[in-house]
Amino acid sequence: MHHTLRQAGMSLISVLVAIVIFGLGMLSIASLYGLAVPAQTANEEAIDTAAIGNQFWSTLQASPQFIAQIGANTTATYSPSNYLSAAPTVLQPMLGSIFSSGQPMFLPGASVQITTKAGADGNPCDVSNPAAPTCGVQMTIQWASGKGGGELRTQTFNYQVGF
Repeated sequence: MHHTLRQAGMSLISVLVAIVIFGLGMLSIASLYGLAVPAQTANEEAIDTAAIGNQFWSTLQASPQFIAQIGANTTATYSPSNYLSAAPTVLQPMLGSIFSSGQPMFLPGASVQITTKAGADGNPCDVSNPAAPTCGVQMTIQWASGKGGGELRTQTFNYQVGF
């Protein structure tokens, strides 16, 4: 009687095919990481702009008279090079947190525009008259997305304030 021994297990080819399939799966997961990191950075920047918008709103509520320094129905643009000389003093700490790279809310390549305009009721912004009706104030932040400076992103906030 002759017995043939059969080995149970996997052949070398089966193991190699499994390694290739596993490797392709790992490569596809690694490629998704490259997409997730910029999205995370963009989310952090969006959260920062929301905090900046809230900070501007609280400044506007506490000291609405700084709008008179900007002027009625005008747009003022601030950047890292001019905010200390051009911006109202009450706004300089907020702007510094956007423009200074050591700050938590730093946005690379940022500029901030503040526009005074007619309020929701259509009345023009009259900063010279303390009894004037509500006034519209718009703040637009533009920055280069990502710490390396990617595509330009913009966030706009609209406010109504009475004097």
